[in-house]
Amino acid sequence: MAVSGGLTALADSVLDGIGAIEHGPLIVALSGGADSAVVAWACSQTRPSGSVRAVYVDHGWEASGLLENAARAIADHLGLELEVVRIDIATGPSREGMARDARLEALADAAGDAWVVTGHHADDAAETVLVNILRGAGVTGLAGIPAAREPFLRPLLPYRRTELRALAEHLELPFIDDPSNQDLTLLRNRIRHELLPELSRRFDRDVGPVMVRTASNLAAVDALLEEITPLVRIVADDGAILVATAPLTTAPRALAGRLARIVLRRANPPYAGTNREVEAVLGVAAGEMPRADLSAGFIVEREGPFVAIYQTGERPAPEPVALEIPGASRFGAHLIAAKPASGGNKGHMSHDRVRIAVPGDLVVRSAQPGDRIALTSGTKKLSDAMQEAGIPLRKRLAWPVVTSRARIAWVAGVRVASWARDDGPENMWVELERRTV
Repeated sequence: MAVSGGLTALADSVLDGIGAIEHGPLIVALSGGADSAVVAWACSQTRPSGSVRAVYVDHGWEASGLLENAARAIADHLGLELEVVRIDIATGPSREGMARDARLEALADAAGDAWVVTGHHADDAAETVLVNILRGAGVTGLAGIPAAREPFLRPLLPYRRTELRALAEHLELPFIDDPSNQDLTLLRNRIRHELLPELSRRFDRDVGPVMVRTASNLAAVDALLEEITPLVRIVADDGAILVATAPLTTAPRALAGRLARIVLRRANPPYAGTNREVEAVLGVAAGEMPRADLSAGFIVEREGPFVAIYQTGERPAPEPVALEIPGASRFGAHLIAAKPASGGNKGHMSHDRVRIAVPGDLVVRSAQPGDRIALTSGTKKLSDAMQEAGIPLRKRLAWPVVTSRARIAWVAGVRVASWARDDGPENMWVELERRTV
């Protein structure tokens, strides 16, 4: 149905905004409500057939079935393919926050290389500013909802809720209102139905646009801070994200906090962490504590000159593998290579490449409880030897230990057994090397 009256200019404006999005596939986050229905309509009108599909995220809540039916009706009305993604909401102090995080993750996973277009509008932005004020957010939080942050685009931010609802009605889009929007146990709903109207009444002005303007001003500050934040190398290492401690401890506090959020987001995308988690990262970097617990089972831990963030949970050790001479065997994230050597340097080893004298039958395995390695006099626990060599605790279960006829000959990059450094027959010398794969 064509729009009429003053809604014509609004429809044209919405279509122009969607049309300005770069070419390529789009995902519409279709909730079943009026706002997402409008953005789905605009995408269907401005993009080539087949380049837009819709995703409905089912939170498993009481009204989820009704909203899914509405999302299907809207998608069918517009000729869009609809994918339904069902999620489980983790328990936590904020039902809203946990649901939002799970929803964003599900949408990002569904998108692949496409942009995800949402129906967030100006009233959502105003409510977000107040939510973030009440939780004590910093500049980034008070900057409100960004118009674009990969992979999300929010082209309806310039428009009010009432405008979009009126447009959806004129377009005869089969949306419904989410019943949970009336649940005053939820903070955002209390802000929407009680706080914003009361502020507007008391101060005789519409406070929503004021909040949006404040967010816009702070977004400019946030962009400046982003521009001057030092570039640091962030490294993925065997399931962990590592960053050098130096920039976290020497940069001004505002920039160090932003660096911490970048690292947190890299470790557990797309979440940039809470203030408590940022303080934990900075505290570990400064040496105030060796490690700290984060949310979702992650921890931050000091590893020499680095800070490491990774998710805990015991991973199974790799199965033992035979090592042929010559040959190479993969063991977890390591490749151990062996070849005959013409002789050895008694008592000498490099970090990851050694020449040792062994009788054969080489096997690569993980360290076992009670394992000890032979020294010139006595033995040493493998756990102690790894700790002295700086092998992070998270890596020790899958760290390669080379045995010869069931005797520990070499802990890669850590220590050679004393008996394997002794002079032996020429045919017993082997060169071993560890590489990361």
